Amino acid sequence: MSSDFIDLREVQKETAHCYAHRKEIAEQKETLIEHTMLCQKYYKKIIQDKQIQTIFKKFEELYFTDMSQEGICFFEKMRDNVISFHDIGKINPRFQEKNMKNCMLKGKARPHNNVGSKHSILSAVLYLNYFLNEVSKIENLKERKILRDFIYIHSFLIARHHGVLNDFQIYLDSFTETEGSALGWYAQQWLKKWMEEDEGQKIKKVYLKKEQKGRMFERLAEDDSSQQVYLFGYTRLLFSLLVAADYYSTSEYMNNVQLKKSGQLNDISNIIEAYEKTKIQLSIRSYEKTKYPQKKEVLMKRKKSEVINDLRTEMFLDAEKTLKEHMNDHLFYLEEPTGAGKSNTALNLSFQIVKSGRDINKIFYIYPFNTLVDQNIESMKKIFGDREDIMDQIAVVNSLVPMKEEKDEYEEGAKKRYQKILLDRQFLNYPIILSTHVTLFKTLFGNEKEDVFAFYQLCNSVIVLDEIQSYKNALWSEIITFLKSYAKLLNIKIIIMSATLPNLEMLTDHKEDAVILISQKDRYFKHPVFAERVIPDYSLLKVKMTLELLCKHVQKQALQEKKILIEFISKKSAENFYRMIVDTVDCEVLFMSGDSSIWERQKIIEKLSHLKSVILVATQVIEAGVDIDMDIGYKDCSKLDSEEQFMGRINRSCKSEGIVYFFNLDSVRTVYRDGDIRIDEDFTVLRPDMQEILKTKSFEDYYEEILEIEKRKKNGENENNLENFFREEVGKLNYPEVSKKMRLIDDQREMMNVFLSRNLILPNGEEVCGDEIWQEYESLLHDQEMDYSEQRVRLHETKCKMNMFVYQIEKGSTFPWDEYEQIGDMYFIKNGDDYFENGILNREKLGSGGEMFF
Repeated sequence: MSSDFIDLREVQKETAHCYAHRKEIAEQKETLIEHTMLCQKYYKKIIQDKQIQTIFKKFEELYFTDMSQEGICFFEKMRDNVISFHDIGKINPRFQEKNMKNCMLKGKARPHNNVGSKHSILSAVLYLNYFLNEVSKIENLKERKILRDFIYIHSFLIARHHGVLNDFQIYLDSFTETEGSALGWYAQQWLKKWMEEDEGQKIKKVYLKKEQKGRMFERLAEDDSSQQVYLFGYTRLLFSLLVAADYYSTSEYMNNVQLKKSGQLNDISNIIEAYEKTKIQLSIRSYEKTKYPQKKEVLMKRKKSEVINDLRTEMFLDAEKTLKEHMNDHLFYLEEPTGAGKSNTALNLSFQIVKSGRDINKIFYIYPFNTLVDQNIESMKKIFGDREDIMDQIAVVNSLVPMKEEKDEYEEGAKKRYQKILLDRQFLNYPIILSTHVTLFKTLFGNEKEDVFAFYQLCNSVIVLDEIQSYKNALWSEIITFLKSYAKLLNIKIIIMSATLPNLEMLTDHKEDAVILISQKDRYFKHPVFAERVIPDYSLLKVKMTLELLCKHVQKQALQEKKILIEFISKKSAENFYRMIVDTVDCEVLFMSGDSSIWERQKIIEKLSHLKSVILVATQVIEAGVDIDMDIGYKDCSKLDSEEQFMGRINRSCKSEGIVYFFNLDSVRTVYRDGDIRIDEDFTVLRPDMQEILKTKSFEDYYEEILEIEKRKKNGENENNLENFFREEVGKLNYPEVSKKMRLIDDQREMMNVFLSRNLILPNGEEVCGDEIWQEYESLLHDQEMDYSEQRVRLHETKCKMNMFVYQIEKGSTFPWDEYEQIGDMYFIKNGDDYFENGILNREKLGSGGEMFF
């Protein structure tokens, strides 16, 4: 990449006498020019490593459809020099004196006290002044106006590079207002004084009049939603690159930690080779050569237990074949029945995409729950566990697993080690990542600085999105609109997979349709192996259900020595039922909820695999991410797709005939508070037509009606109007509003964290003492001497261990919280065992009668 970087000394000669960073030890200082050149080096390195130049070119093709070569060259120059100008504001004499102990600028113009020693806003006005002068040389008036818009946008990114991405319009308004925090106005007053008094130059007016701003926003929002997403994505990308280059260059100077790898898959051949040698893959490839594709009549004649693996293999090969025929497309739908092996199919598809050589160099596997993340990393360990060179490239990014550390690289001390670990985590410098929807959505839409850190890592990647229907259906239109345009702009291959997959194409007006990877899905969904593997029974819906009635029904089934799974949508009901039945049956009774830690779930799953007769009482956490095979199921009815997910836990091996009894106990609306239309009675198994859909697996009929309702909502004249959102918020770069709108979890309850200290025995026999972990947490928080990076990494490790003891409880209870030790929003209760009965938390003892998170 050849960048036309500007020498700051030609812009402001005083930059030669200024410093950017200072080490406390030995009073070493890095000059502003040195820091700028280091940032430019890292900017070029990341762009080269991640092949982002192709993304920049794609943006120019998509957004500047008829701009001249002169205009494109000017745009590229001002884009790349965002890096050059980002810290030029450090010529602020107040900054030099206060932060750098440099008095060489004494007597130079000093900004107002409201600006003080800040530098980012001064960098922004210096950038504006320079390029507003330069853009006047562009002859084409239309192009000049568009390029002026981007000068302001780029200056905004510079102004915000040490803080959150706020509303672009508020930034522009700050140049015309003088009250309070209108730093833009004070910054331009300083620049005027600096340039006119000290340099003998006049400055360009950097503020925009009201009508000028109005015309700018008209230009930014005049196109369709895809164009607005292209702009939104471009600005996030450039901001991400700016912050990354700044962080890495600062880290190199301050801690001597250099970025050597940018977290891309340079060669996937060893991974594919190891994958193809697994027992399952050898079987699939043998089948491919000798049997694929089998005729439907042949598959229908064979016994269920004999044909299920053949059907899984057929789907695997169907998906692979379709993918190879559409490798230039960006969005793919993978719809397979529960228990059909979606995860393995998706794993293969992601490898095939990287192998195809279309610049794809990173893989994200994104799941709705941490349990699914845990389950899939365990699967990868089984596949690649004996290959350290492969497992070293795979990282879990969530709140339950310590930050990944590269091995054999930290001989020069702990400080460098922790700095590298933290930087790798912040910027997702891992070739293959397993994480959650919430983490991905923060990267895609969040406006906090750390949310945007790793946005550039999405470029040229595969993203496998599991169970997209678990998102709020009120966001489906926005999600698919964003995903399609992001994928096209950033060269992302997105695989959306589920057993119950809504056809989100109905919600978009884009011409490019997604690729259906298994086109003849009825061949599989309606095959008796999947359609009749589990029989739904609705007889219990005809009675007014109580826990006592349900208990009697379950007791009769327990006499058959079967594995029984019972799911409640209310945690309180689940707990009460567990206490009711645990002493009334001869078999073992287990309990699992969202409170159950990873090791508790592992212990339960291990028990289930060995017991012939057992009852598992659970909440909705059981629907996905828990690899179990039960004989009989009971479920409190909720969403239809949740019913199908639950049925996927029953008779997975297809050895007998499974049955699920649906009952109606708790109100769905007290649990789902996000206005999801799927909880309306008309769309649940309380209606005969929905029962038929669940039986025949005709989920397209179910979703078609829901999607039509959602589309009407988005097209109506109300606050949910889709076009209005993309025009007024996305196109006008209102980052906080976009972040708020696209937030997956929107729980309005006030929750607090409670650390219930106990001594726990892990499955491996290790004893974990809650008191010791709390003391470790407290000590780390209060350590004022520890290096920031080490503190962040070690705090994360400690919080991972704390998850076994921390519970979220709704505020407003009568419990005497003031009597207990508190750090931040977390309370410490030493005698935690007092609040548990049979291993289950009794909320009543904590004065909390409300629901806790699942």
